[in-house]
Amino acid sequence: MKLHTGDLVVIITGKDKGKTGRILRVLLEKNRVVVAGINMRTRHIKKTAQSAGRVVRYEASLHASNVMAVDPKTKKRTRIGYRFKDGRKERIAKRSGEEMVTGKKLRKLVEEDRNVTEGTEVTEGTKGKQKKSTSVPSHTSHTSQTS
Repeated sequence: MKLHTGDLVVIITGKDKGKTGRILRVLLEKNRVVVAGINMRTRHIKKTAQSAGRVVRYEASLHASNVMAVDPKTKKRTRIGYRFKDGRKERIAKRSGEEMVTGKKLRKLVEEDRNVTEGTEVTEGTKGKQKKSTSVPSHTSHTSQTS
């Protein structure tokens, strides 16, 4: 897959068509990507004896074919190609020939976006009171635990 974590992409089909965002995660085995602020889902978690009930919003994955990279020069969507320059392989935007951001610069952009998305609103309900929390639980398991 030519898309990397941190790439700026535009959604080309579906309910979020035309929106742009940075890739937070790449799921290689499933050929899917998770884009910051795109394809948002809401999960209602029941209260338990240990924790209050809450509503969590999170980004669901998209198929990689539904997104395209954004050209850093023209700010339009583009395909990604490769070329060898000075003995190293670099990713380029096919539309303008401009080099795509990689390495440390890309990691810095991802960290900035993660800090923004960690502030996603999570509300906890306790007998009518609403509290805002900045922590977002992982969504790897959808089974309920019994105590």
